[in-house]
Amino acid sequence: MSMNQLAMEIQGDCPVCAGAIVAAEGLEESEILTCPECQSKLVVDSRQGQHLILSEAPLIEEDWGE
Repeated sequence: MSMNQLAMEIQGDCPVCAGAIVAAEGLEESEILTCPECQSKLVVDSRQGQHLILSEAPLIEEDWGE
């Protein structure tokens, strides 16, 4: 990996399987990612420098007008 690629990536750990998550620099809080190892949907809670703080995305339940 070149130095330019390293400078443009941020990393975090999947809270479900502890797999490594590597994302592009422009990622913002509340964006949704998919873990490449366990396929869990993850939410970006915050960034600490080049490190992502991630949590599992809540399941969206349909509202059937009840």
